[in-house]
Parts: sequence; structure tokens; C-alpha cells
Amino acid sequence: MTSLPDPARSRALLVGVSAYRNMAADRQLPTVEAGLYRLADLLCDEQIWGLPAGHCTVLHQPASADDIVTALRAAAAQAHDALVFYYAGHGLMDPAVRDGELHLAMPDAYEPGGTHLAMGYMHVRRELAMSRGSWRMVILDCCWSGLALPAGVTGAAAVDGTAVLTATAATRKALAPPGERYPAFTGALIDTLGSGIPGRPQVLDAGTVYQHVKDRLAKGGRPRPQFLGTGDGARTPLAHNLAYRQADGPQPAADTARRVRELRRAGQYREADELQQEAAASGEPESLRRRAGELRRIGRYADAAGLEDQP
Repeated sequence: MTSLPDPARSRALLVGVSAYRNMAADRQLPTVEAGLYRLADLLCDEQIWGLPAGHCTVLHQPASADDIVTALRAAAAQAHDALVFYYAGHGLMDPAVRDGELHLAMPDAYEPGGTHLAMGYMHVRRELAMSRGSWRMVILDCCWSGLALPAGVTGAAAVDGTAVLTATAATRKALAPPGERYPAFTGALIDTLGSGIPGRPQVLDAGTVYQHVKDRLAKGGRPRPQFLGTGDGARTPLAHNLAYRQADGPQPAADTARRVRELRRAGQYREADELQQEAAASGEPESLRRRAGELRRIGRYADAAGLEDQP
């Protein structure tokens, strides 16, 4: 696969629950919120995919399962090329139910026995199976998320072009280490998309991203993610590879973008912004396009148009 799905014909729904009203302090997940919005930024980044901001819906602290189903149903109806669904939060299962279903915990859910206040993953499968797009990608960062895989074989994952990437196996808990910026699995995914994979093709598919994320987590002794791609699902195109190099060597625009990302990761936002403005002012085409995209996302449409009109 040499090209990504058309951003104008694709949709993403990213869901995160970081605060649980009926759980103890040590069961709160404050890093989920940061990971949720950072992942949205990456999917909308023109260097990575370029999904229009209006095509990427973020639900933080959804009030009910109906909020998620309604948003996913709308995204599935509008996604004529690719549909991405992401959830981060607590995953619940009922030990009293044999071959239990994965449940995505809502803010009022609790442990144990609170699955009636969570959303059964079966509802996600249904909406994905009804979608009209060519590609479907599910990313789950929660405990027991591997439970989504066996059920997916006869549900959404049985539809050609579906990939499911989970933080853990069906019997393992996910990890959100205190003091880190993001949950472990989401953090590895963010690093992979935000930095790219040296030596890999210009476009990264779901299977390649999974392998790299798995290797990164294994080095830290962290839970092993799982992956299922049915039909062409493993080849689901996911992102431009920011570490890709043409045969004739590094490209200046790619070097600028990489340096901007490094500065932002270090918290040097002013320096990153200045570097990007300098590159855009010099007429570097990729920097101009990237800067114009960022200006549009913050509502500075006239400034963005001015950059795009430059010869």
C-alpha cells in the first residue's frame, strides 16, 4: 500500500475515560486524557494523515454508552474510505459469565460487578460491521482488551479490511504508569506515529505499526499488545512514516518537521513554533502546508489562506 485513505472521506472517533466517580483514587486514569488528545493531533497532522479536524471526534468522559454509539454510528455512515475507533479507560469483564464480553467502562462504572454501567464491545462490533468504508481500525487501550479479538472473528473483524489492535491479551491488565505522560500502550503508539519507523516503507500499515509497538513495549517489560487483521486488515494503511528516507538522502522538509516534533516533546513550544514559522517564511513547501493546516485548526483562516497563496 503506497497511499493512505482519503482524509476527506474518512472519520475517526476517539473515546477516553480518565475519571471514575465510583472508583478509588488509585483507579483513576489521568494520563488517558493527554493520550486521547495527542492521538487526535497526530491523526489530524498533515505529515501523518491529515484528517480534517471536523472528521475526528473526541469524546472525553462520555455520559453514557449511547453517546458513543450515536457518535460511532454517525462516523460509520460518513466514512466512505476509512473508519478509526479508539477507546482508552478501564476495561471490565464479569467473572461470573463464562467467555465474558469485554465492556468499556463509562464514568459511573465500578469494580467488581459494574458492567451494567459500561458499554459492551459488541455494540462497537455492530457499528463497524455496518460501516461502508474500505478500511476499519479499532484500537483499545484497556484491561482485558484482548477479549475483543476472539469475538471480532465473527463480528467486525470478519469484514474484510478490518484491523483490531489491543493493549493486552484477554487475561491481562493494561498499564498506566504513574508519572508518565500517557498510558503505556497509547504512549508507544504515539511515539511510533510521531517519530516513524526507520527502514520501513513510506506508508505504515497496521501490522507494521503493531510489530513496532510490541517491540517497544517488550523492551520495557510491559504488557504485550495483540493484533488481528482479517483479509487485508493487516495491511490497513495507518500513517505516513516520518522516518522514511528517499534513496537520495534526507529531505529538508522532513528534517524540519522532525526537529519541530523534538522541540515540542521537550516542552519547548515557543522554539518549535518559531522554527516552523521560519521554514514557512523561507517558502519550504511542506512547512508552508503544515503551518497553514495548524492555523486553520485554531481558526486563523485568513492567515492560512495567505500562506497557501504564496507562489
